[in-house]
Amino acid sequence: MKHTGTALPSVIPAPHTSRMTGRRLTMPATVSLETPEAASAADTLVSYAKRTHGVYFTVQPMAGAVGFARDAAMPSEAYRLTLGDSVTVTAAGGAGWQNGVSTLIQLMEKAEDAAHLTLPEGEIDDAPGCSWRGLMVDLARDFHEFPVLLEYVDLCRFYKIRTLHLHFTDDQSYTLPSRAFPRLSTPGRSYTEEEIRELVAYAARRDVLLMPEIDVPGHCASFAQGYGDVFGTDGIICQSEQSMACMEALFRELCGMFPNSPYIHIGGDEATISKWTECEKTLAACRARGVDVDAYLARERGRDELAQLLYASFIRRTAEAVLSCGRTPVVWEGFGAAVNSVIPPETVVMSWENYYQVTPSLRDAGFRLINCSWSPLYVVAPDVHWTPEQVYEWNVYRWQPVHGGSPYIKTGLTIPPTEQVEGGQLLAWGDRIMNAFPDDLRAGVRAEQKLLEERVPALAENTWNREKLSDFAEFSTRYTRVTGLYECFRTRQGQ
Repeated sequence: MKHTGTALPSVIPAPHTSRMTGRRLTMPATVSLETPEAASAADTLVSYAKRTHGVYFTVQPMAGAVGFARDAAMPSEAYRLTLGDSVTVTAAGGAGWQNGVSTLIQLMEKAEDAAHLTLPEGEIDDAPGCSWRGLMVDLARDFHEFPVLLEYVDLCRFYKIRTLHLHFTDDQSYTLPSRAFPRLSTPGRSYTEEEIRELVAYAARRDVLLMPEIDVPGHCASFAQGYGDVFGTDGIICQSEQSMACMEALFRELCGMFPNSPYIHIGGDEATISKWTECEKTLAACRARGVDVDAYLARERGRDELAQLLYASFIRRTAEAVLSCGRTPVVWEGFGAAVNSVIPPETVVMSWENYYQVTPSLRDAGFRLINCSWSPLYVVAPDVHWTPEQVYEWNVYRWQPVHGGSPYIKTGLTIPPTEQVEGGQLLAWGDRIMNAFPDDLRAGVRAEQKLLEERVPALAENTWNREKLSDFAEFSTRYTRVTGLYECFRTRQGQ
């Protein structure tokens, strides 16, 4: 879809259709709640206008300068802004109203006092090109204090990023609370039940989807430390019947902890799956299910084939636990094409390496895909990252892997446009923060935030719009203004 109408408004991401007159109108900072279902969007407007512009809105039951209207026929995230002597934000419901408010915040300016504002005259019709516009933060390698999580929710709302992916667990720590397995939680490096409830509510009020991740079967040191007798101690989750039943219980608990999350990430990357072929409990469980383990182990490459089958079986069982809760499982690219039929077809795959299985093969197998290309979407603070321009020049159909075994390591990969690629995601990993900031972890976490704040606008532009609406020079003009607004918003945190 290409932009139609007058010149692009100074908004990120750019709207698809705008008809602006060139005039600016001054109006009182009042918002009405004639549509009670839009109360959360009105609350976002009041809070964000205060923090971004120093504009203080008054909420009144009727006849405010800004109002909300419902059009049930519109797509769920679409919105229409009518900007005249008064302002109407029209949408089908919460997500659309919130997107309209995000645009409104970027368009407005403070007038002569804090009780008035100016806005451009015109109309904007807009809807996302990609349903998946994501940001991932690694909370396990370097613990992020709880207020930082709320700041990331705000960053997502400001730029219409739909999904905040929280990588809660890894070898370094297990940062979730758990009633089912309380010894999993790392002392001093985990969130409380109260904090998780507050996070869930905070995101819901802003219509930002949280996607929690428990990364298994690898990256599981916390499982070995807390419950080695159940999950094993070999660096991979044992696939005994007891262990797998506990895995199912843990993911059901996770679904209950995040009741508004349609997607649950079950991990699946970088596991040393060959260890399963040496685990007696795992092999005994395989035999009990009728797998001819000895036949696999007796033939050339049979051990590798068995490991792949065990990997797919693990993904299937954890995915089915998520599906049983009415949610959609998400997994990192990690299984080979030979076991595609074992993986539940509802599973969404994050394609990142193009090594374990290449994107065209995953596409042809019918999986829905999220582009998580190493270049330019990975941020490993403080020193591995790509420029905002490089993120801007990327698109959701292009991958540039890092793994030397990928067939696309030298050429990169671009596939024809397809709706199976649901969007893309920026990913921040904490591998290097602790070493770079040994005496001040907060400074390291803030350095990571800064890198993301600089790159999220370009990611938002390229996932809201599947086709670019401008060149980088024009985007840079909008970028300078809008990132300045966000910096005002961030520095007034808590006001």
